[in-house]
Amino acid sequence: MRKKLLNLMFFMKKLISSSIVRLYSIIQLLPSANTAWFVILNCLILSGCLTDYETTSIEEMTDILVVEGIITDDESTITLSRSMNLTEREYWFPIYVDNANVYVECDDGTQWQSEPYNLNGLYTIKTGQLNLDSRYRLKIEIDNYEYVSDFSYPIKTPEIDSVFWMKRGQGQPVMIHVATHSPDHEVLYYRWSYKEDWEINSDYNLSAYYPYYCWNSANSMDILLGSSKITVFGQLIEKIIEIPPSSKRLSGLYRITLKQNAISKQAYDYFANIKNNTENMGSIFAPVPSELEGNIACITDPGRPVIGYIVISSTTQKIRYISKSDNVYERAPQCEPTLIFGEIPSGYVNVGNGYVFVNCVDCTYWGTTQKPDDWP
Repeated sequence: MRKKLLNLMFFMKKLISSSIVRLYSIIQLLPSANTAWFVILNCLILSGCLTDYETTSIEEMTDILVVEGIITDDESTITLSRSMNLTEREYWFPIYVDNANVYVECDDGTQWQSEPYNLNGLYTIKTGQLNLDSRYRLKIEIDNYEYVSDFSYPIKTPEIDSVFWMKRGQGQPVMIHVATHSPDHEVLYYRWSYKEDWEINSDYNLSAYYPYYCWNSANSMDILLGSSKITVFGQLIEKIIEIPPSSKRLSGLYRITLKQNAISKQAYDYFANIKNNTENMGSIFAPVPSELEGNIACITDPGRPVIGYIVISSTTQKIRYISKSDNVYERAPQCEPTLIFGEIPSGYVNVGNGYVFVNCVDCTYWGTTQKPDDWP
C-alpha cells in the first residue's frame, strides 16, 4: 500500500509540474485577475505539499531472489535472478545468479543436481521420468541460504490436439493458436512456452554478392496461460503468437515448437498476477512483487523474501511449420524498388528495376549463415 501511495503522489506531482507550462493560456480564459491568482495559489500549494515519501518498503524490494522454471520429465530448466530497485536504475537489465547449487529432490530421498556449467542464471537438471505417485520439490543453496519449494505430486499433462495458424487477409498478421483438451476433464489450467526457429530468405536473390539464406531463433518471453473453464466444443483454444506479415520469420521456412504444461489453480492465479503486473508496468495501480504468493521459502531465514512458483508437471509438445509456399509473407514497403537519379546514397543496392536498402538483399542483417543441425 505504501508503494502504491508513493507512486500515486509522484504521478500527481509530475502531472502538476508538466501542467504549469500551460498555465498562462489557461489564465487568459479566466474571467478575472482575482480568479487567476486563486488558481495559481492553489496549484502552488498542492505542488508544494506533494513531497517524496520515503519508505523502507521500497528498499526491501531490492536484491530478492527470483526463481522461474518447471520441474518436468527428462530435463528441467530453472532460472535464477535478483530483483532490483527500479527507482535507482535508469534502464532495466536482469541480474542473473550464477553461483547457486540447484537440486530437484524426491520425497523418497533421491536428489538430482544441476549441470555444472551455468550461464545467465540458467540451471539444467536431468531427472528422467517423473513418478506420478511421488512428490518432488526444488532446493537452492546460495550465499549460506537455503530455499525450497513445496513438495508436490506431478500433474499429468494432456496431449496437444493441434497447433494451427490463420491469416485473415492481405496486410493481416499470422496468428498461431493451440487447441487442447483433457479427456478426463481433470486438468483445468495450462501454461505454454515455445521456441521459434526460422530460415530467412532475402527479398532479392543477389547471392553472388550477398548471402540469401540465413537462420535465427528465439524463445517465448510472454506468460501464456489458459483455462478450460471456457471451451469451444470441448476444446480449449488459445492464441499463442501473432507475427506481422512483413516479419522475416515468414520469408522462408518457419518452425514453432510448442510445449504444454498442466498447472494447478494456485499456480494459474500466481502467473496471472505476474502477467497482469508485467502488462501494467508503470501503472500506479500495478501490484508489487511482495503481493504475489509463491510456493518457495527460505528455510534458513523464514523472514527472507523470495519470488517464484515452481510447477511440477509432465510436458507435451507439438511442432508446426509455415513454409514459403503458404504465401503468408508480404515484402515490407521499404524493400520495394525505388528509382534514384544522380548520386546513389550509401547503403543502397541496385536490384534491376530500382534501388533498395542493403538489408533487403543481405540476410545477415536478420540472422546468421550458420544452419541449425536439425533444420530440414
